[in-house]
Amino acid sequence: MKFLGHTSAKFSVRTEKAGAASRLRLGGVRLVVCVLALCPVAVPAQTEPRAPAQTPAAAEAPRAPRAASTQTPPAAAAPAAPGRAARPAPPREVVTVVHRLSGWKLLAWLASSGPPALELDELPTAADAHTNIVAGYIYEDGRSVVTRLPQAEVELEGLPAPQVAFGLGTSPVAPRKPEPEYTLVTADGRRVEARFVGLDTATGLTLLEADQPLLPGAHTEEPEASAPAVGQRIRLYAPAPASPPAPAAPAVAAAGAAPRPDANRIYLNIDQREGTLTEVRRGPSGKPFRVVADADVSPEWAGAVAADESGEFVGIVSQSVGRETQIVPLATVRGACDRVLKLRGSAPQPWLGVRGDAASQAPLQTWVSFGWKPEMALPHIEKSQGVFLTSVAPGTPAALAGLRPGDLIDRIGPREVRSVEDLSQTLREAGVGSVVDFTVWRWQEPEPIRLPVELKGTNNPALATAFAEQRAAFESLSAVAREMAGVEAELQALRRPASSAADKAKVERLSSRLRELRLRLDAGSEQMNAAGKRVADSRGLNRGPALTPPFALMTPLQSLGLSAIGLTERGAARLGARGGMLVVAVRPDTPAAAVSIRAGDVIETVNGAPVRRFELIRLLATPPGAAPLTFGLVREGQRLNVTVSPAPDKQR
Repeated sequence: MKFLGHTSAKFSVRTEKAGAASRLRLGGVRLVVCVLALCPVAVPAQTEPRAPAQTPAAAEAPRAPRAASTQTPPAAAAPAAPGRAARPAPPREVVTVVHRLSGWKLLAWLASSGPPALELDELPTAADAHTNIVAGYIYEDGRSVVTRLPQAEVELEGLPAPQVAFGLGTSPVAPRKPEPEYTLVTADGRRVEARFVGLDTATGLTLLEADQPLLPGAHTEEPEASAPAVGQRIRLYAPAPASPPAPAAPAVAAAGAAPRPDANRIYLNIDQREGTLTEVRRGPSGKPFRVVADADVSPEWAGAVAADESGEFVGIVSQSVGRETQIVPLATVRGACDRVLKLRGSAPQPWLGVRGDAASQAPLQTWVSFGWKPEMALPHIEKSQGVFLTSVAPGTPAALAGLRPGDLIDRIGPREVRSVEDLSQTLREAGVGSVVDFTVWRWQEPEPIRLPVELKGTNNPALATAFAEQRAAFESLSAVAREMAGVEAELQALRRPASSAADKAKVERLSSRLRELRLRLDAGSEQMNAAGKRVADSRGLNRGPALTPPFALMTPLQSLGLSAIGLTERGAARLGARGGMLVVAVRPDTPAAAVSIRAGDVIETVNGAPVRRFELIRLLATPPGAAPLTFGLVREGQRLNVTVSPAPDKQR
């Protein structure tokens, strides 16, 4: 469960919304996270008691106005009433993960997760932080911890740090040891620093590695947990607020008892909720890939650890809407951890590069538009088997293997494909780099054909496919525009008062060609806009079915591959500029990276015009276009101009 999400800072920001400005001073209160106890209830006799964790965790979760979710976290678990059976203590493998973003990462997070426009009065220091507190599960090696962190935060791990020193605020900061970005709080109250290992993009799970063993020994020899089944009772565990402990007597406090409660501490316990499994979905191999439970929890419980009544690990909550709680099951978690540990870095997922629908869901007219005769298509529709391809993006693994729009994918290897979900799960089980045989029905072929396909890897299949479609649409549109320019030049030369009959006939032919090109240009513009919309829809996706992107917004800055945050004159002056936007992140292999824009640059002008507050709002609200932008940059006190075209950037 994502808990708190506090942001603390001594710097000020101005939020811009709908043309109105309001100043927001982020508070400088520093709160220390304390785990009061893992389960503040009586422990059953058959359960080994756990020592309460009353040591402060090495993380600061300062209180401030929220720039992210403002949902109220669940209440702490209450002690069992007299005469009622106490709830079991959480499994010892459940830990609290404290993720702290500060400095430039805090700025990058604000740029991607904050209000529509932000302006900084001062730059953040290492003491300014945004902190998330979530649950984690100690993996089988006893040292790795698998958890679920917000995507916007995990993405910062792959971005290069700026080449400018932050922390130059007006208020002096006393030297102090930097707080760790990741801290783990174990069942016995130990605080252990950890580092980021990688993200498994197929599941959205993050793997951390502790600086020291978290359990006495690895538990790889433990027996396999029973397969999840409908009707099974489970418990969900996640950090939650708790009341502070009663003040200790002076003599006891001197002996090292729990610290006295004060306003600068957050006290937590591991809350737990009960649920019942209502659905178990299995992939083509028979392994469960998603489990659904009926549990009374809020969306803030995403990331909670699920266990059965005996304490055996069941999975990690991916989302909860209403009473439907989706869980990534143990088999899928193991696959994610193994992929990340093998690479010692983030693990991509297999990419095909197509879009389509289940055979039974594709309208007959769609089949006909791709060349199928109704009498040929209807048997496949009635059989309800296969995925009908409506698009194969150029240059993708599918296109290179010979797949075409209008093909029906019937089988992959020996496995039947009945839905888009079947296709996605089969590709994931095959893995990046594998070569799989596709059995395909094609309208002009009497028998199915076989095509070997080599699966490439990408962090986001939907986004990679949308980029490929966008690049193809852009190249086609550019070719039409170039031809139109040539035809118009010829017409201009021929349109003279003394034109001959032959010239007049040529003018007529060229005019007809120009009208045709204009129609193609309009159609290409629609395709370009549709492709751009699919890119925008896929921007927020690092996991999920490869053919079904969600919806999100995309700005010109995102289309260039950079994130920026506005500066007031005072904040800009500290970097030698007269205002503008501070670049806090530049994604590799994007138009911004191609012209060497980097984090730490200040965008002072756009197309020669100063970037003021309302210009910033306009830039962030206007859909991306094809016109190039000339940025006036300030870098380390020097001014330079770079021109960037928001042409389709490459998939990273």
